[in-house]
Amino acid sequence: MVADDDIKAFIRQVAGTVYHPCGTCRMGQDDSAVVDPELRVRGVEGLRIIDASVMPAIPSPNIHPATIMIAEKGSDIVARSLVA
Repeated sequence: MVADDDIKAFIRQVAGTVYHPCGTCRMGQDDSAVVDPELRVRGVEGLRIIDASVMPAIPSPNIHPATIMIAEKGSDIVARSLVA
C-alpha cells in the first residue's frame, strides 16, 4: 500500500497547470496596485513591468494576443519617454 505522503510527494513532483501565469502585478491607480497605467512599478524609479503579470485576470481566450498588446503598448510608452 502507498502512503498518503508518498502520493502527495508524487503529485507535487509531476503535477502542472494549463493556465498561463498572469495578474501577479496588478495595474491600477489605487494604493494596492503594483503598476501604474504607464506600467511603472510604484516606488521603484526606472522600472516598468511589460508582460502578462499586469493583467487583472486570466483572459478566457489564449493569453498570447493580450500579452502582445501589452508589449506593444509598453514599447510605445518607453519610446515616448525616451524622446521626451
